[in-house]
Amino acid sequence: MTATTPTSPAAPVALPARGAWLGREGFADTLQRQLAARDALADGTGAPVVFAVEHPPVLTLGRRGTRDDVLWTDAQLAEAGVEVCASPRGGQVTLHAPGQLVVYPVVRIGWRIRAHIVGLGEAAAALLIGLGIPEAEFRLEQPGVWVGPRKIASIGVHVSRGITVQGIAINLDPDETLFGALVSCGLSGVQMTSVRRETGAAPSVQDTAGAFVRLWAARYGAEVTWPSDSP
Repeated sequence: MTATTPTSPAAPVALPARGAWLGREGFADTLQRQLAARDALADGTGAPVVFAVEHPPVLTLGRRGTRDDVLWTDAQLAEAGVEVCASPRGGQVTLHAPGQLVVYPVVRIGWRIRAHIVGLGEAAAALLIGLGIPEAEFRLEQPGVWVGPRKIASIGVHVSRGITVQGIAINLDPDETLFGALVSCGLSGVQMTSVRRETGAAPSVQDTAGAFVRLWAARYGAEVTWPSDSP
């Protein structure tokens, strides 16, 4: 399945949404933002929001993640400034770090979880093709975006009351030595890659955030008001 053959997923029911660029923020703080936004959306006091962020170095453990997939010792993690945090998403262990775009839509999807994952993945593949990586493709069997045998974006979501949190992480220009700290997504031996590794250059995380969010929303014929869109 490739980004050039969209699957026309059913739209989340609560779009359009507001986009929010958070800059660099810790994973735990951003997770609390998402959960608060989800609760407000569920009880009718809040609106859909799409958070985009760049995290300091952190390994997040999904519901199937264990410390066995963390390869560095506590001393090595501390020396590199890498935190370890639990995440409610599915999947195993994932790295977030500066130079990586992370996008968390907090929107109603009902139980169309597969369609939501496909939408995130195909929007990311379209973004990466536009950045000069024509081989980028979304693969559902190992959710994420791949460039041949190399993984460039990871997806993990959590749905409660029909509202999703967590989302997608796209490697633009992270410190690739940090991937040695873990078994990424439970895939032993997988090679992670980035836009810089594939093309020799990488755009800023903030600029890429707006481009990705617009591509994602366009798949549903919807709009997200991004900060740079305001007068």
